[in-house]
Amino acid sequence: MQPLLSMLERIGQVFVDPWLVVDKNGQVVEMNRHYHALFPRNVARKLRGSACCQHLKLGTCEQECLARRCLRDHGHGAVRYDEIPARFESDGEQASRRFIVSAVPLAGGEDADADPDLVLILLRDVSDQADVQRKYQDVLASEAREKEKLRAELSRKTKELMDANQSLNRMQQELMAFKKGLLG
Repeated sequence: MQPLLSMLERIGQVFVDPWLVVDKNGQVVEMNRHYHALFPRNVARKLRGSACCQHLKLGTCEQECLARRCLRDHGHGAVRYDEIPARFESDGEQASRRFIVSAVPLAGGEDADADPDLVLILLRDVSDQADVQRKYQDVLASEAREKEKLRAELSRKTKELMDANQSLNRMQQELMAFKKGLLG
């Protein structure tokens, strides 16, 4: 397990997103500085060895622990979830963010073919993008409603204009008939 964690520490330095390694019991075994930075110092000091859901509560873990779900499928349980809500403590307050969460089982022992006993969890914070996308969708929906209103208004005005045109045509015909009657 130690060679795998050492290798992960070396390659994990180039990751720009938070990641952590969890064992089969759900305990945090390793993490990068970006994961560490999600939390205030007093919480960050307690991360290693703690239960992964103790400090970061992912929406995917409400039904079943993400790490257990990955390990249950005997190493074929790599998963990815988009825009997963997460709650955690930040500066003494409960904070919530949205993450793209990817998890893959890792065999930690010397035997690469052994059943995995670790899970690498990658977190991409998409809170800002999700907010922008949600606002954009709201604007699109508002514009669609406004367009529909304008279309209805245009239809109503067109009908009024057509009715006025028909009334004018009728009056012109009556006037022509009246003129013919007078001039006869």
